[in-house]
Amino acid sequence: MQLLRVSFQAALIAAASSVASASSFKNDYYDYIVVGGGPSGIITAERFVEAGKKVLLLERGHGPTVTTGANDTLPWSNELTPIDLPGMSANVGALPEWKRYMCTDTPGMAACVLGGGTTVNYMVFIHPSDHDFDHNSNWPTGWKWKDVKPAAERLYKRNAGTTQPSADGKRYDQGAYKVLSTFFNRLGWKSVDSIEEPDKKHKVYTYPAWNIEDHVRAGPVRTYLPLVQKNESFDLHMGVKVLRVVREGSKITGVEVQNGSNETEIVTVGHNGRVVLSAGALSTPRLLFNSGIGPAKQIEMAQSSGISVPAKQDWIQLPVGVGLMDHPIFTMLVQTNATFGVPDYDSILNGSDTADIELYKQGSGLLTQGKHRMIFFSSNTFRNHTRYYQGSCAPTENGVVEIKVYMTHGLTSHGVLGLDSKQNTVIEKSPYMQTPDDRVAARAFVQGLARDIQAPGSGLTLVKNTNTTAILKDLQPGTHYASTAKMGVDDGRKNGTSVVDTNTKVYGTDNLFIVDGSIHPDLSTGNIQATIMVVAEAAAAKILACN
Repeated sequence: MQLLRVSFQAALIAAASSVASASSFKNDYYDYIVVGGGPSGIITAERFVEAGKKVLLLERGHGPTVTTGANDTLPWSNELTPIDLPGMSANVGALPEWKRYMCTDTPGMAACVLGGGTTVNYMVFIHPSDHDFDHNSNWPTGWKWKDVKPAAERLYKRNAGTTQPSADGKRYDQGAYKVLSTFFNRLGWKSVDSIEEPDKKHKVYTYPAWNIEDHVRAGPVRTYLPLVQKNESFDLHMGVKVLRVVREGSKITGVEVQNGSNETEIVTVGHNGRVVLSAGALSTPRLLFNSGIGPAKQIEMAQSSGISVPAKQDWIQLPVGVGLMDHPIFTMLVQTNATFGVPDYDSILNGSDTADIELYKQGSGLLTQGKHRMIFFSSNTFRNHTRYYQGSCAPTENGVVEIKVYMTHGLTSHGVLGLDSKQNTVIEKSPYMQTPDDRVAARAFVQGLARDIQAPGSGLTLVKNTNTTAILKDLQPGTHYASTAKMGVDDGRKNGTSVVDTNTKVYGTDNLFIVDGSIHPDLSTGNIQATIMVVAEAAAAKILACN
């Protein structure tokens, strides 16, 4: 099996050597400086280069693959790191790479590595439904599904995801799926393919859709970056942290960067150049605060931390950080009568699991799959407002399935993200279960599912948290953060709620744009990474067309 295409290897060989000191930057040269090499940053940078623009992509972390500079290869493959291997994704948090790749200055999990969250997540790749954009008025005109559908199609041509990653056409370790599909069938739910039928999100279940291609973890590092890596108009610099954008009033002239030696330098954009922030929903607000953009309280905090913010008369007061959203998770542990468990991750890493490894080298088997064995979706309606739910189901020990129930699209709770004196972003108000209606709806859904699980004859039993109150109390973050620099037509300088306009340009600026989860005015029905990429595709086109 050819795990990594030769063309991919050749295209990315230069990536490792592109980790450069700040002194090697070209000033007054770039049409676009893109800050953040996560999925949004890579996609927008690639599309800008494709349009003939000169682009600098800045990433504070380093490359996670061999061809982007990583050297932590598996003992049985000099081409793969543990992060690459789909079968290791369930154990990603226990890998030494996890600590190196995670940001240390955000209040929730965020990845400071090339590829961002797509490098370290569970790879669940849920194609957005049309109702994610059309269900309410949160996405503005120009961003309804009919508007973003072409962007989704462009993404899927390069990064489609799959519900069947094994080359032999088989699915492995299906004990949990068999138990759960029987359970849901008895309830009258239907089996769907979430990639082929993305709009079916009520009382349905599906084999997991994963961000996997050619039997390795996919994402823009593999599906977009190689397309421009050799282009003379594209520069990628890793190990470089952007502190702020530099501006003269409303005009952005460049960015201030800090390298691994804590040396700082200002990199200037070219004539009529633009800066695009793609640092993620938990870090883009910091860049805005440091640049004199946001609530006065947060700008003052940035100033007290030693950042050179603009003079007070040049502050642009926008509701940055206000409106933080995330999917809350309610976890159920379900004991079944079946026999299944979890892989022996140590034996996979050290190479002693020869049977699975040999099968993987043929592009097949358990190691081509991710963590989960089933994903389900449903919804409920309370006071004429519909909220959606996703259930991610994975074996956790012998005969036990962990079901993580996410409250997703339609929730109405928001929080506030701020900044502390050490330059950490902090949650000043929780985004979870802030409205009575969210609490009522969540209780109703969890209570109904728990009742069905424990019904006589189900063959299932709740363990650990065995009642609705205990399950709801044990709330966990979904880490699908959004809406900290919201897009909309109501200018935040004029008592509106929005930070960027429908071209993703920051209100009050001439040439500062944002493309990442922070601009999303609503949450998606499923895991957010596919929606993040769709929006990045759409935003790149709008920015290029924006005069």
